[in-house]
Amino acid sequence: MADFVLLHPPSVYDFRERALMHGPISDVVPSTSVFESYPIGFISMLSYLHRHGYRVRIINVALKMLSSPKFDPEKLIKSLNPLAFGIDLHWLVHVQGSLRLAEIIKKWHPDIPVIFGGLSATYFHTQLIKDYPYVDYIIRGDTTEEPLLKLLNYLEREKSPEDIPNLTWRDVNNRIRINPMSFVPENLDEYILDYGAVIKSAIRDFDIKGYLPYRSWFEYPLTAVLTCKGCIYNCITCGGSRFSYQNVCHRSRVAFKSVEKLVEEMKIMGEYVKGPIFVLNDIRIGGKKYVEDLLMEIKKEKVQNPLIIELFKPASRKFLEDVMKASNEVSLEISPESHDERVRKSFGRNYNNVELEKTLAFASELGYKRIDVFFMIGLPYQDIESVLNTVYYAEKLIQRYGKDGRLHPFIAPLAPFLDPGSLAFENPDSYGYHLFFNTLEEYRTALESPSWKYSLSYQTKWMTRDEIVNSTYKAARLLNKVKRNNMLISEGEAEIISSKIDLAETVTSKVDEILKLKDEKTRLEQLQTLREWAKDASKEILCSNNELLRWPFRSALNNKLKLFFSVMKALIKSSIK
Repeated sequence: MADFVLLHPPSVYDFRERALMHGPISDVVPSTSVFESYPIGFISMLSYLHRHGYRVRIINVALKMLSSPKFDPEKLIKSLNPLAFGIDLHWLVHVQGSLRLAEIIKKWHPDIPVIFGGLSATYFHTQLIKDYPYVDYIIRGDTTEEPLLKLLNYLEREKSPEDIPNLTWRDVNNRIRINPMSFVPENLDEYILDYGAVIKSAIRDFDIKGYLPYRSWFEYPLTAVLTCKGCIYNCITCGGSRFSYQNVCHRSRVAFKSVEKLVEEMKIMGEYVKGPIFVLNDIRIGGKKYVEDLLMEIKKEKVQNPLIIELFKPASRKFLEDVMKASNEVSLEISPESHDERVRKSFGRNYNNVELEKTLAFASELGYKRIDVFFMIGLPYQDIESVLNTVYYAEKLIQRYGKDGRLHPFIAPLAPFLDPGSLAFENPDSYGYHLFFNTLEEYRTALESPSWKYSLSYQTKWMTRDEIVNSTYKAARLLNKVKRNNMLISEGEAEIISSKIDLAETVTSKVDEILKLKDEKTRLEQLQTLREWAKDASKEILCSNNELLRWPFRSALNNKLKLFFSVMKALIKSSIK
């Protein structure tokens, strides 16, 4: 029996019953439109609490619901009896699903505390505790392991948590209490991403699927290490920007994990999985010595897994050479957002196309295995013509630096919401945005909208909601043609994507017509007739999952993990007998 159960919700709890067209809001991330990928913090929380004597279970409710129409999350929750439940509300897209899970917990376990955490929970902590009685505690901030440990200790001893930092809670007299945000660690070495502990816990609980980070993980096992928390940049819609971290998490300076701990995590991952390791955040944020020490440690410890690095700005040839010397199997990602330098600068990325193209040329010449370039729709000064010109620019990049198929451009809408706490969220008029929702409840109900157009939380001075949606479909169609013509995808893949775009446009139009009907019962009935179409129209419109997850690697699972799975199968068979 677990002492603490971490539940990861789907974006919309009843997505299997509702007629929802989520749209292309998750096409350029590994998860599906129900956002079944849980935050990386789940792994560090499990590892940290495990070291302090608590037994933790992760249940990816979203993935289990996605994988089986027969899976009943309420039945599972009813069967559990931990000291406390934890639910993530890191990304705001999970607000409907997370609150529904909390409500179900209280239905069957009225006396078991429900603890929320994550950046969105931190931002909306007062609304969460005030408006939703089934939420008992919110641990605020970007690092919750130590306050969580203290809270679990207090719950065990039935003590009142007045002195636990970063805690928002309701006391016995139903008064809302907000403890000071005093825990903001400057070093992350205590918070290890121990994938070995996660795998052992999965086997202990006979629940491999409950621990998987996303649906296609077995086919493409991607892992990650987090170099730092905080940022030195201010991209205007990012909830992880310097402005956001300062105002929401009270983090005035970036906190790093030491190079020794990072490489230790990589080595642990390599014992179980041979897939790529995503090095989250641009390592250059740590400065020249941090970069040199990290690359030296990776080389010294002979990390075998392929690496994926992020670039927040263009890189010098020397930096890219040094990375390749540390690990000769490297891919990179960079997000210039637009071909238009004015748009890019207004978003917070202040570099020109010459600098960008030099970086792509260097990476291509040096033999980087794959180069992903991400563009965005819904930015300041961006209209439909600008969006399409970005796709034409992407084609030029392919022809100049990616004729061998290694450079893959992507374009996606900024959807469904602006990040809470970001510059544009806090000051929309200053950046040319208009927000449609204000309260947490409005965001929750927006996710139940039948089309992603109506859950889109904003429009800009340059594009209406309708224009953002229409430009997304036009850009998707044009980029699909570009990729087919440049042999990044096959003729068959291109035809499938084209038919899905056709379907998405048709469903979007039909939803618009249905919502004009005055009779609510008729509206609901007609929306339900679109249910299967809506599901199909939310899958792989901007790119195929096969293209997205195409970083090269030799094989998926290491022998150690294969052995664990064999043992688990044997245990399951013996328990059935």
